[in-house]
Amino acid sequence: MTSTEKKGVDGEEIDNFNAIQDPNTLAALQEKLGQMTIKKADLDELDLPPAVRKRVNAIKNIQLQTTKLEADFFKQVHKLEIEYAQKYAPLYKQRAQIVSGEIEPSASECLMPGEEIDNEKTDNEKQENDNEAEKGIPGFWLTIFKNTEILAEMTQPHDEPILEALRDINVSFPEKSMGFVLEFVFAENEFFEDKVLTKTYHMKSEPDDLDPVAFDGPEIIGSTGCVINWKKGKNVTQKVVKKKQRMKNKGQTRIIQKTIKEDSFFNFFSPPSMPEDEESVDEELEALLTTDFEIGQYIRERIVPKAIWYFTNEVTDIESDLDDGESDEDYSDTSDYDEEVENNENIVANETVTDVQKEECKQQ
Repeated sequence: MTSTEKKGVDGEEIDNFNAIQDPNTLAALQEKLGQMTIKKADLDELDLPPAVRKRVNAIKNIQLQTTKLEADFFKQVHKLEIEYAQKYAPLYKQRAQIVSGEIEPSASECLMPGEEIDNEKTDNEKQENDNEAEKGIPGFWLTIFKNTEILAEMTQPHDEPILEALRDINVSFPEKSMGFVLEFVFAENEFFEDKVLTKTYHMKSEPDDLDPVAFDGPEIIGSTGCVINWKKGKNVTQKVVKKKQRMKNKGQTRIIQKTIKEDSFFNFFSPPSMPEDEESVDEELEALLTTDFEIGQYIRERIVPKAIWYFTNEVTDIESDLDDGESDEDYSDTSDYDEEVENNENIVANETVTDVQKEECKQQ
């Protein structure tokens, strides 16, 4: 094997180690690593001499000490987050003021690096601004939601008028415990009384002495939403359905009304609760908790600090780029493909052959 050849996750050779830089290859490796599980150690299986076993245990104790140092590292990172959140705050406040129209940036503040002030153009733009009734950047956060795949999937059409009133999203960090708080700031609107909706994520960074192998950094231990004070008839997280019931003996019917849960982004503020007995968490609940935490982390780490890039759609989600790890090379022509295309009345005229074939493969 040459110096540029390595073994893949399953043992196959990779011609060039630089292939790991390819997004599709990296996604495949991450999937493999995600499937790896930790097996509880059984030194009897290793068939080690007693003296060697003692040395192995000694190294395990050393590893436990490094794990505790790692946990302390994450606690120090949390302190840094608190410190830098205070430095970010005035910049985010200025961003929110421009978005809402509370302040108008100066001509110099509107110049991008490398640009120079054109006084004539500036005077004309100032006159145009004076004549404009619209202030700030309308639909700033709603546009971000629409441009972000993970948030767009959560947002329903009936959520959009409410998100038009969203003025800012802030992140704060409690000093006495790990975790973070998302604060959604709204202008006065016709849907609810609240000015701020909050979502708090509780975390811990404490390795278990009896199971140190399981420690992999801070873990979520729960999240807390808030009560939304909806105005009468404006709760988009619920809908009323009518159902006809027939009496068994008399044949009479009646109409009953039932309130059921409606899909909405604002269900985000009513997260699933973590049971006291962690062993009672089933796979479905664990998946919901994991998804809820990932969404919170995404908003905290990407949306809030890089909001303008999502508004201008200059940030492309890596999930979209990877397209589930698929590429055009994963597809091949079939002998009866042309006939299928001709007979498919649902195909849009401007679709490319590759796009049509991808859709059919996904359905299969």
